[in-house]
Amino acid sequence: MKKKIAIIIGVIIIGGAGLGIVKLGKNTKSVEVIPTVQVDNVKTQKMEITVDADGTVAFRDKISVYAKNTGKVNNLPLKEGDAVKKGDVLVNYDKSALENLKRQLDDAKLSLKSANLTLQGLMLPTDESQIKQLEAQIGQSEKTILDLENNLIQLDKDISKAKSDLDGANILYSQGAISQTEFNNFETSLTNLENQKTSAQNSLDSAKKQLDANKAQYESAKNKNQDPNTKNKIDSQKVMVQQAQLRVNQLTEDINDFETASTSPITGTLVKLYVADGEAVTEGKIVAEVGNLNDLVIESYIPEYDMDGVAVGQEVLIKSDTTDEEFKGQITKVYPLAEVKNTGGSEKSVVKVEVSMPANTALKAGYTADLTITTKVDENALIIPIMSYMSEKVDDVSSEYVFVVKEDGTLEKRNIKVKNIKNSVASVEGLSEGEKVVSAPTENMQNGMKVTPVDSSAQQEQKGANPNM
Repeated sequence: MKKKIAIIIGVIIIGGAGLGIVKLGKNTKSVEVIPTVQVDNVKTQKMEITVDADGTVAFRDKISVYAKNTGKVNNLPLKEGDAVKKGDVLVNYDKSALENLKRQLDDAKLSLKSANLTLQGLMLPTDESQIKQLEAQIGQSEKTILDLENNLIQLDKDISKAKSDLDGANILYSQGAISQTEFNNFETSLTNLENQKTSAQNSLDSAKKQLDANKAQYESAKNKNQDPNTKNKIDSQKVMVQQAQLRVNQLTEDINDFETASTSPITGTLVKLYVADGEAVTEGKIVAEVGNLNDLVIESYIPEYDMDGVAVGQEVLIKSDTTDEEFKGQITKVYPLAEVKNTGGSEKSVVKVEVSMPANTALKAGYTADLTITTKVDENALIIPIMSYMSEKVDDVSSEYVFVVKEDGTLEKRNIKVKNIKNSVASVEGLSEGEKVVSAPTENMQNGMKVTPVDSSAQQEQKGANPNM
């Protein structure tokens, strides 16, 4: 009877490679089993790194116009959206504030004159002729005041009589005894007398102020020689003169700088008005915004974690769902400071970026756009799949490595530097074009290990041809 030979074949792989134990009856034979690994060829190709962002079309030269003084809006000759030229009036202001400044200036000048007179009196040497001269000035001022007061008394009498005459004329006119012209003459006479009284009263007020100044000067001159504090008085009066002069200077400057209207600083479009007719405004309040419709940009706020490599001069692909347009722009400004903005329901640190766009597009201020910013371009990047490399930490230093399949079929563990990552590939340093790297290395692979490489793309094609694999 022939012996039946039972054949049992078992294969054990240790660390990805090992010995196959083959049993043939009572005989045992050991054979080396070489594991198969998928590999990818290192390729050289162009790699572009991009950042996607949202943007809003805005005016490049949008300028805010501020009120230069406190006042009240009197008139708005233009409306939002109107075309404007440089110098066109945007907001007119009531002039009563300017008139008030002028009155304050008149009072300040009078105070300055009085302060100077007092100072001169303190500094003039005291002698009898000076005192007599000052006494004469006081006497003249008092006489002027007396004459003005008498004149006012007489004017009051004349006004009272004119009113009585007007009442009588009114009765005569109603009876047809006098003409309209004669009646008007009575009214005119009364008006003239009242105007004379107003003028006389103003003159009297000025004369009284002048008398006070003359008396102050007289007292200073009369007591100068006996007053041990004369020098201190002179120094103090000099300060008062300086303060009065500063007040005059400031009011003069305010009047010269006073704007009865806010005008457009550029030729463009009135974008927005911030005030209404009759509204009170304070100095420094924004009243309008003007922009140039022919010079639009796109403003975008990019999260700080996407800002690596974003710089002025980079090309930007611009798309707009509003107009179905697609065109290219360029980053013209990257703002120096980040700011916190609420985007997507959460606060993020973002950096504002300004992108130029071609002229004559259909985009208008306020439209939104999708931006693709090209931050890096490597014309000859060495490319491997991102699944091809692994990371490890040695002595707290992290590094990346791949397993290269050498020509003799052994593995070489090689450290690399990952430069950029895009989608499912990475550009690296430390490899050469055409080298084969393990597509999906595992922890049990070791340096010098023997493998059988299979091109991953060929295996994918084989699987596609045979779905049952």
